[in-house]
Amino acid sequence: MIWWIVAALVVLGVVLLVLAVLPVLRRLAGLKRAMMKIRQRAVDAQALEAAAGALQARLAEVSTHAEAVAHRAAEIRDQPSRREG
Repeated sequence: MIWWIVAALVVLGVVLLVLAVLPVLRRLAGLKRAMMKIRQRAVDAQALEAAAGALQARLAEVSTHAEAVAHRAAEIRDQPSRREG
């Protein structure tokens, strides 16, 4: 008789555990989709970061070139005109 009570309590515990776990298992699919979206966004962010680094390097090159052109333009402006002579 006691074994029946123990078995019923164990079965009841297992049923309650299953009922508690079911909502969590249902949400796992949604969580997996969210995780995949976040991973894709992280990959996209890394690609954008690399592109931003390349763009920053190109900007530095263009800035250096612009400074050289401005310097050369100033030299040309400061030269006495050949027509003035």
